[in-house]
Amino acid sequence: MISTEKHITHERYHVPNLKRGLEVFELLAKNPDGMTLPEISKTAGYSKSSIFRILCTLEDCGYVAKNRDERTFRMSRKLAALGYAAFGESNIVEKSMDVLRRMRDKIGETSMLGTMLDDGCVMIEQAPGTFPFKFLGEIGMRIAFHTSAPGKAMLAFLSKDEVDRKIAKIKFQKFNENTIVDKKKFMAELETVKNNGYAFDKGEEIEGVNCVGAPILDAHGYPVAAIWITGPRERVKVSQLDEIGKIVKSYADEISGRLGFGLL
Repeated sequence: MISTEKHITHERYHVPNLKRGLEVFELLAKNPDGMTLPEISKTAGYSKSSIFRILCTLEDCGYVAKNRDERTFRMSRKLAALGYAAFGESNIVEKSMDVLRRMRDKIGETSMLGTMLDDGCVMIEQAPGTFPFKFLGEIGMRIAFHTSAPGKAMLAFLSKDEVDRKIAKIKFQKFNENTIVDKKKFMAELETVKNNGYAFDKGEEIEGVNCVGAPILDAHGYPVAAIWITGPRERVKVSQLDEIGKIVKSYADEISGRLGFGLL
């Protein structure tokens, strides 16, 4: 009863345009490829003129940007960076980069660092591989939970309630014949990941590209991030995935230790 009364009281002081602006943020976060003004207006349920003023303000402040077609708006890196900072990801980057580079030097493949969003993962830093041909991602790149090594690595170490909530939102889009689209099979894989401490992506989104990842745990054992390597299947061979997994886990464990894991 008390919380309901507070909510009603707070509503009297809401700033309508701020509320609309936050709703635009949420829409763009869920549509990383961008949305047009009419699409935002229709989805949010506000007039085009109102959305236009909000987008102009956000663009001038650097929080949204236009795609090359000049018609669609997307969330900018500046806004993404604020989100990372709010959850302490900048601190994780500082505590991870030397380890990420050592892992890259040990394995040779591009090493990446990422964290969870509500409906997937996001890559926040990387150390490019040492081979002439290597895979590189874009900072802020979104990654699906069900097809990625970091997604599986982090999901496997969540509490049952939280992992159930996140899995309920997964659409299990099929990218190729390697993609896991069955929920029970995916849950079984997460159990294996938890037992091993590392996860695989066997070309499940991009055929011919394999990834191996492991979670970074904070002092309370919560998977705040993950590190992983990405390379062609000719170099990151299926027969070597467990061997690579143990290496990646050892580096992830080192970062976890810096965050206080194992000290409580």
